[in-house]
Formats: sequence, C-alpha cells, structure tokens
Amino acid sequence: MQGVILHGGQGTRLRPLTHTGPKQLIKIAGKPVSQWVLEQLRDSGIHDIIIILGDNNPNKVVEYYGDGSSFGVNITYVYQGKARGLADAVYKVKDLITDDKFLVYLGDNIVPYDRFPSFLSFKGSASILLAKVDNPNRFGVAVIKDGKVVKLVEKPKEKISDLALVGVYAFTKEIFDVIENLKPSWRGELEITDAIQGLIDRGREVDYRIIDGWWKDTGTPKDILEANSFLLDRYAERKIEGEVRESSVDGRVVIEEGALVENSTIRGPAFIGKGSKIVNSYIGPFTSIGDNCEVKNSEIEYSVILDNVKVDGVSMMDSLIGNNSSVVKGKRWVKLIIGENSRVEI
Repeated sequence: MQGVILHGGQGTRLRPLTHTGPKQLIKIAGKPVSQWVLEQLRDSGIHDIIIILGDNNPNKVVEYYGDGSSFGVNITYVYQGKARGLADAVYKVKDLITDDKFLVYLGDNIVPYDRFPSFLSFKGSASILLAKVDNPNRFGVAVIKDGKVVKLVEKPKEKISDLALVGVYAFTKEIFDVIENLKPSWRGELEITDAIQGLIDRGREVDYRIIDGWWKDTGTPKDILEANSFLLDRYAERKIEGEVRESSVDGRVVIEEGALVENSTIRGPAFIGKGSKIVNSYIGPFTSIGDNCEVKNSEIEYSVILDNVKVDGVSMMDSLIGNNSSVVKGKRWVKLIIGENSRVEI
C-alpha cells in the first residue's frame, strides 16, 4: 500500500515564515506539519511513502526525513519543480505506483482520520474525503446528488456546495490517463478537481466519505495556531524529560530531554522542545516552544515559537515566531508574526 505526500507550494500566505523553506516543515505541537501526516499514514499501516517536493528549498525536506527509516517508513522522493497544480504533482508519481490503488495526502493538512485502509477499499476509480465548511470559496468543493459525486469545482465564486475536499484522496491508476489530457485552469494549473471531474465525465464512480468535526488546512498563521491548539489538546500527554527547578508544571505538559524550566510556571497543554530554557517566565496553554529556545522574564500564551528563538521581557499571545528570531524588552501583550532570522525590539 503506497501513500503520496505532496510537499510543494510556495506558502505565500505564511510569508515571511516560508521564504527559506517549505510550509510543511513548520513545527506545531513539537513536529513539522508533514510529520504528523507521515506518522498518521504509518500508524494506519502505510509504510511505502512517496514525497513530492516543490522548488522551495526541497533539500530541507530530504535532510529532515532522509530515507524514512528513523520514522519507520520507506521514503522515495520525486521533484515536481515549479508548481503547476495538484494534478501535475500527482502525475509525477505515475511510474512509481505499483499497487492498484494509492493514497494522496496534502502535506500541509491536518485531518484526524484513521481509517485509511478502509478508505482505500473503495469501488470505482477514486475516493475523496469531504467536510462541511462555512467558506467553500476557499476550497475545491463536491456536489452530491442521490448519494453520488456529480460535480467538482475549484474555489467556486458562487456557493454550489458546502462540502469541501479536505486534501486526502485515493485513486486507481486511471487518474494518470485523465491528467494526461487535462488543460490548465484559469489559474494556469492542472487542478485535481478537474482530474476527478474527468473521471466522472467518463462515467466512472467516485466514492466519498464525509468527516465530522475538526480539520485544518494550515495555510495561514491563524490556521497554524489553531492546528497547534487542536493537536496539543488531542495528543499531548504529561511527559517531563527535561529538568524542572523551583517551578510549577500543571497539566499535560511535554518537556523534552535537555530542556530546563527554572522559576517558571507552565500550564498545559503545552510543549517545550529539546535544549530550550524557560527562566522566570509563564508559558500558558496551547503554546509550543521549539528546540534550543531561550525564554526569559516573559509570558506566552496560545502561540507557536519555532526553533532557536530568543524571547526576553515580552508578553505575547496569538503569535507565531520564526526560526532563529529574537523578540526582546517588551512590556505589553502583543500579537506577532515574525519570519526566520529576524530581530524585534519592543
């Protein structure tokens, strides 16, 4: 059973965080977004993984995941190069698919769904995961009639359905034949919705499942913060591997090996990464602190702090701070979105 993780895209809505690397490697709740995807597939019994790389520093992806052995999977990499749409990315794996059916998962999505083996047992030529949304113009949507998928439209200007494609698909190899004959959309891309519509136009059956509850396309800073909150709330367990001195650690808090918490209060769910130091500070619920960070004399709530960040004398909430940045000498609560290698004095 093979799974394909799409790891391309420019991440324009997350700039400047994505100027130096792909959005799928942004850490939430202690792991890159795409690692949550990869481990979800692995835990569902899918160990043969193909990662499709884009042109935004793809070497970072290869360096992080390697051959996949440290994650319990086997990884093959395919370079899409310049983004030409999801259907184009899927077509890149044509010669690597050996099974009759295969799974495609967008690497920047978080979908709490654990029945992938049954999802792959569909009849027909494809299967899609759907969820009801309030803003269907942001997504590809599916029109269902008499229990069948009859139409798909990418980011419709008018509301024709509230069922959005959540970024998880299953296909037979017939999808490659359809993609070969696709024409670019008005966006200049080969749309996956058009490819699935091509199957329908051929008279093929497209199965679907509607998921209940939360899911997230982590395309904006607000999405990143919400996904971090959800994952901490759902998966965080109390695990103290670092050193705690004269501090209060309440609830489901992860403090990784090599981290130090001194004269501070940590209230879970929260995550403190390896080698980080939290001194004279308060870390509130739904906050993730990356590896090798230094937080002093500060208060942080509902935020994501990436790796190698220095925070000193600042109170912040609803904030997303990029790698290798520093935020110092603040006296008020602020809301920040800061890219990599930045310094902000407040």
